[in-house]
Amino acid sequence: MNYGGYAAADFAADASFQAWVLHDRDKAAFWAAWQSAHPEKESELQEARAMVLAFRFRSNEVSMEEMHAVKDQIDNLLNDAVIKKNNGPLRSRWLYVLGAAVVAACVVLLAVIWYGTGSAVPEKIIVQTGFGETKTVQLPDGSVVQLNANSSITYPARWQQDKVRTVTLNGEAYFNVSKSPAGLHPKFRVLMPQVTIEVKGTAFNVYNRHDNVKVLLEEGKIVVNDSLHMQPGDRMLFTPGAHQRLLADAAQLTAWKQHRLVYRDESLINVAQQLEDIYGYHIQFRNKRMEGLLFTGAGPAADPAILLKAMATVHQLKMTQNNSVIIFE
Repeated sequence: MNYGGYAAADFAADASFQAWVLHDRDKAAFWAAWQSAHPEKESELQEARAMVLAFRFRSNEVSMEEMHAVKDQIDNLLNDAVIKKNNGPLRSRWLYVLGAAVVAACVVLLAVIWYGTGSAVPEKIIVQTGFGETKTVQLPDGSVVQLNANSSITYPARWQQDKVRTVTLNGEAYFNVSKSPAGLHPKFRVLMPQVTIEVKGTAFNVYNRHDNVKVLLEEGKIVVNDSLHMQPGDRMLFTPGAHQRLLADAAQLTAWKQHRLVYRDESLINVAQQLEDIYGYHIQFRNKRMEGLLFTGAGPAADPAILLKAMATVHQLKMTQNNSVIIFE
């Protein structure tokens, strides 16, 4: 494939590029090499990455009003002769394909919603963070959620007394849940694909990435998947079809709240995965043996370069960086 003539929109529409952005390691070597060989394309690549991530975050929960708005925007885009004329055949073809796909998706979603419920779905609110960014969110019931980098939560805009309070999590967050707020349901649930946490006034940290869910309970009581009762201080790891106690230090699991990165006897491959999740890096090890080397260290979340240099220094590795691509050898 000749990517030399691609603009940001073309990269964002390419399946291989999308897989690389979403951390498909099979695509990492090709795109890292291509990026290094084409520094003149860096701005287009960064713009395309942002587009892919935006589509990913917005793909699950969209209100009826938003779907109508997207359809109107795409219709206007396809009817805009000036845009079609000025962007050339490749870009205009991508815009047409994207527009048709989004319109078709909107129609399908509307049909499914109408068939399944017979009425409009409740409006949802989505809060998300970018790479290296954290946010604090106050929910309608007074509960507070601290959202780690590259994460998102989704919850109803209007909470009703007869409906369990629910928040869907993708990524990592720390919850401080209000107990039985006046006029709202006493139950509070955090929803993830394979794990559901039921809460009754408590404080806990949840990590949900790569089919792994790590739960640390600091205060109160929670029930996981309607069967596992956790007590303060408990740390659990949930994987598809199984769970086990987590040996990680509690302070390490919640260090991100204090804007710190803390690792104790962690393999370099696990450290690399977290840095990729939080900052959008693409980290490669030239030698497979390096991935299992252990690392202990800490640094400010605002400056991950300190940790990267420490990893290289401790194990006497050579580190080279080209924008978001980092290679250890």
